[in-house]
Amino acid sequence: MYSYLIIDDEELIRKGTIKKLSTMGDIICCIGEAENGAEGIEKIEVLHPDMVILDMQMPVMDGTQLLPYLSQHYPGLPLIVISGYRDFDYVKHAISAQAIDYILKPFSREAIQKCVRDAISRLESHNALENHITSIEEEKEAAYYEYDQQILKNLILGYHTDTTVISSQKLNFINRTHNLILMTIYGEHISSEAEIRHWIEENEYSDWLLYLSHPNDKHMGFLLLLLPDQSPFTLSQLSRQAGSAFLSFSKSRDFVVLIGVSREHSKLEELGTAFEEASEALNRRTLTDVSCKCWYYEDTEPKIIEWDKLEEFLFRIESGMASEVEALTKELFRHFLSIPDFTLADAKYYCYFLSNQCRMILNEYLNQKDISSVSNSMQNIVTRLYLLEDLENYYQQFFVNLANMLKSQSVYAVDDVIEKIKIYMEKNYQKNLTQDFISYLFYLNRSYLSTLFKARTGQKFIDHLNEIRIEKAKELLAASDKKMYQISKSVGYDNVKYFFRIFKKKTGLTPEQYRLQNGKMNGTSR
Repeated sequence: MYSYLIIDDEELIRKGTIKKLSTMGDIICCIGEAENGAEGIEKIEVLHPDMVILDMQMPVMDGTQLLPYLSQHYPGLPLIVISGYRDFDYVKHAISAQAIDYILKPFSREAIQKCVRDAISRLESHNALENHITSIEEEKEAAYYEYDQQILKNLILGYHTDTTVISSQKLNFINRTHNLILMTIYGEHISSEAEIRHWIEENEYSDWLLYLSHPNDKHMGFLLLLLPDQSPFTLSQLSRQAGSAFLSFSKSRDFVVLIGVSREHSKLEELGTAFEEASEALNRRTLTDVSCKCWYYEDTEPKIIEWDKLEEFLFRIESGMASEVEALTKELFRHFLSIPDFTLADAKYYCYFLSNQCRMILNEYLNQKDISSVSNSMQNIVTRLYLLEDLENYYQQFFVNLANMLKSQSVYAVDDVIEKIKIYMEKNYQKNLTQDFISYLFYLNRSYLSTLFKARTGQKFIDHLNEIRIEKAKELLAASDKKMYQISKSVGYDNVKYFFRIFKKKTGLTPEQYRLQNGKMNGTSR
C-alpha cells in the first residue's frame, strides 16, 4: 500500500482530489493534508509519504519555494504538481524537482489517477528504468522524442519554453522546416494516438505530418503540418489533403470530428498563435451545421444582434431569480438557433457581452475594483468550448450561480412591489421604461399597476419617472458641460424637444436657463 500527502490551501480542492483517488484505495491512501508548503514540510518529516501532490499557488510558502526544498532534501520523493496557472516557469520548477507530472485545474479523475499510477510505476521501477535510459540508445531516443513532443505541446498551448530546438532523431526534420500549419481536431470521440500515428505512417505522411494529443483534453488533438524540402505542393495544398484524408479516416470509424485550420506560419514560436487561429476557425461553424468538416481561419467580425429579453434577463440576475434566469438562458440559446448563419463565435460574443453586463452588476455589490483576471480566466475556458450544448451548459451554470450569489444582497430583496418598482426606475431611468414593460417585469396587471402606483406614491407612473429623469438632468446640467442632446439621451429622452418641454414644466426654466443659474456655483464653465 502506497501513501500520499496533499498540500493545497483550498480545502475543496484537497477533498476533491482525495475523492477522485478513493477508487484506488486498494493501492494508495491519503495519510495527511497541509494548507501550505511550510506545514507540508512538517508533515513530510513526520508521516514519510511515498509521494506528494501539491499546488503551486499557496500562502506562507508556495510551490516555487517548496519544490526546490523537496528536490534538495527528498530527491527520490515523487511529486505531482497541480495548478490553475499556465506560466511555464511553474513547469520548469516542476521539471527541476523531478515531478512526475504537471496538470492544470480543473482536472479529471482520470488525469490525477494516471499521474498517481505513473508515480507508483516510478517508485517500483526507478532504478531499473534509470539504468536502461542511460545505457540503451533506443530508450534515449524515446525520451528525447517524448520531450520534443512536450516542447511542441507547450508551444501550442502558449506555455513559455527555454528552447525550440528538437533533439530526437525522429523529429529532427522539424529543425530544417520553416513553414507550418496547425490543424486542431475536436470531437466527442477521436481515434487513439496509436491509431492516428499508424494512419499517418500507412499513408506515408510521416515526413510532413505529426500528430500530438492534447495533454488534458481527450476530445482534442493536433495535426502539425510542416513543409518538407523540395515538396511539389504548397503547405495550403497539403493542409487540404490532410484535412480531407483525416475526415475520411474518422468517418470510417463513425466518428464526427471538427477541424480548425490555422494560417501558414514560419517558425515554431508562432504555434501558440496558430492554435488561437485554429480555435477561431472552429468557432466559425454555424450552429445548425453538424457535419464533419474543416474550417479555415478568416479574420471576421462577429454578428451583432439584439435580444428583446436583455433588460428582463439583467433584472432577473440582479434580483436573484435563479429559475427565471435558467429559463431565459435556454430561451436565449433557442434564439441563437433561429438566426440564419449564426455561428458559434457569434454566440460566444453575445454571451461574453452578457457576462460583462452581469459582472458590472456584481461589481456594484461586491465592490470589486479589478475583475479583469476573472474575465480572462472565463474567456480562456469559453474559447475552448466548441459545441453549442457545452457553451449553453457553461453559461447557464454561470448565470444561475450569479443569480444565487446576488439573491440575498439584491436591492430588490424587499417585500413591497411598489418599492421594487421605484428602485428599478431609479436604477434604469435612462432606458425605455413603459408601464407595459414594468407590469410584465413584476408580474402585474397594467391597470392594477397604474392604480396601485398612484395610491402608494401620490403620482402617476410617468410623472414619477419624469421626476427622476429631470433630477438626473439637473445634476448633469450643473456639474458638466455636456451638450443638451447628450443630456437628453443620457436621462432617457430620445426627443430633445420633449425633454425641453418636460424640464420647463417641472422646473419653470429651460435647461439652458437652469445651467446659467446653477452651473457656475458647481465650477462648470458656461
